[in-house]
Formats: sequence, C-alpha cells, structure tokens
Amino acid sequence: MATIVVETIALPALVIHGGAGAYLKTTTASTRRARGQRMADITRHAHASMGGHEAARRGVLAAIRALEDDPSFNAGYGARLQRDGGARVSAALMDGRQNRLSAVYNVEACRHPTDLCDILQDRPDRNLDGRGAAALMAELGIAPQDIRSPESLGRWVRLVESGEVVDREAAIGHANADAVDRARDAATPIPGELEVRDLPPEDDRYGTVGAVASADGELWAATSTGGRGHEAVGRVSDSPTPAGNYACPVVALSATGFGEQILDLNVCGRIATRMLDGSSLEAALRRTFAEVEAEGGLLGVIAITPDGRVGYAHSTEACGVAWVDGHGRVHVDRNGRTSG
Repeated sequence: MATIVVETIALPALVIHGGAGAYLKTTTASTRRARGQRMADITRHAHASMGGHEAARRGVLAAIRALEDDPSFNAGYGARLQRDGGARVSAALMDGRQNRLSAVYNVEACRHPTDLCDILQDRPDRNLDGRGAAALMAELGIAPQDIRSPESLGRWVRLVESGEVVDREAAIGHANADAVDRARDAATPIPGELEVRDLPPEDDRYGTVGAVASADGELWAATSTGGRGHEAVGRVSDSPTPAGNYACPVVALSATGFGEQILDLNVCGRIATRMLDGSSLEAALRRTFAEVEAEGGLLGVIAITPDGRVGYAHSTEACGVAWVDGHGRVHVDRNGRTSG
C-alpha cells in the first residue's frame, strides 16, 4: 500500500525530496536521522531566501543548488556515473503560472545544471541537450569541472571490475553491502533488471533531488539528477521531462524513483491533469498511486498547491522528504525524524 501524506500549511512554503527507495531494513536509524537533519537544514536555509518577487522560484533554486553541492545526493557533484565512467547530469525547472519548462539533458562537467535551467527560463529555446548546454556554459563563462567524487568513481570501478551492466545498488537506495541478505530476506520489490547484489557503503547513498514551492499564488518545481547509475551512455531520465517535473496553475510536482516507470506512467502529468479536471490533491495522489502500484511502479512524488495543500506519496518503502511552512515550522518524513 502506497504511503500518502497531505496537509494544509501556511505559505510561503517549500518542499524537497532526496530520493525514494527501500532502505528501512538496510540502514541504521542514526543514518536516516542524519539524512533527515541535513534535508531539514537545506530546506530551512532555502526557505529563508523566499522573500519579494518570484519567491517560489528562488526557493526551489536555492534548495536544489545546495543538494547538488552535497555528494551524498545523486545530483551535481558526486552524481552517479554512466557506463563509460562519465558524469552526465540532467535537470528541469518549471513555472506553473506560465506553464513554462526549461531543461538540460546529459550535461557534462556541470556542477549546477539547474543554474542553466534558470537562465533558459527567459529564452525562446528552453530545452538543451549536452552539446547545447556546453555552449551555454561557455557563453556564461561557467568553467567545466569534474563533478565525479571519489565515491562515485570508486563505485564505477567496482562495477566495471565485476562485469556488471547495471548499478544494482540503485534498486534499494540507501544501503550497504552487509544489507544485501536482509534485502533478499525482506523480498524487497525491484525491477527484474536491477536485482539486488553487491552495494556500496550506506553513507554514500541518497537519490535524485527535487523541490516545489508556493508563494504569492505562484508555483515552481525543480528536479536534478545524475541518472540511475551505470546506465547506457546517453540514457535520459524522467527528471528533465514533464513526467518527472511539472508545474501548472493548480499544482507543482517533482518525482523520484525508477525513471523509465515514471516516464511510462507520466506520473507528474497524470496527477496534474486530474487536478486541472477538478480532483483534490489527495484524490489525485490516491488514484495515481493505485495505478502506479497496479503497474509495479517504484517511485515517489512531492506536491504543493497555491492554497497551501502540501503532500507526498511513494510506493517504495520510504522517501526522504522535508518542508518548511510560512511560520518556519519544519516537517521531515517519519523515517528521517529525530523523534516522533
């Protein structure tokens, strides 16, 4: 049964996620609390930037930028590597008032792909592949930099040496090598092509990152990712597409999980369409995740509306989520809390 949480909170508000997975049986409580505290700190800091004009836009960008700087999340510096050992990151930014998406796909040597999406919001050509993004970086004077961390390179070397063709660690998220047997014993559900085997250390694993915000009637969504890890060179995830990142006048959404499933089910677009047709946020999440589970989908979403309805849903065992409301109150998903 999918987990669905929906509340009404004071605006302006900001919600972030750090990836979905099956990690409760494979990580320690202290690790999960540390993750929750880090996400709460990032959300609190980003929320503090939400004043004045385009507050929601500034909030999601500040949050994603911080997550892209943290090598324990799968975005920006330290992102997972494709099969040739290259780091290619993707990101999207969407303005709900104007229904305007900007995105970059498979960008190399770029620590902050959402910065490029921000620039592209105000240009006629708003969606660029890796070559176009590299040209934009040169135009803006953004120096290329190696965003591979020692941990991401080490993981890639282990995969190459073992002859693996997929990063099976992606199957259960935050986990360590000692957790493999427990994951098998727990019958953790994963797509067949990512059957769990050897995994890297637990302090090296979070997931795709996303943020949604609502302020002064405006909604913005941003999502950033390094991809699934050890995938075919040039593979594109859901994150830079409307299936994985979407905002319209009634809701802003960001998804995380197995990208091909999110694309197949058009998850964010499906939820938004239902709300545009009159469904409440909770009803749209419940109906969509019933369909997700019927298809065996393993994913999560965060969402926010112009009137302060905020929520998240996931069909995975857990999903890292934090939000801050207009009174400065912080919420962290129950698996990342220090208490309660």
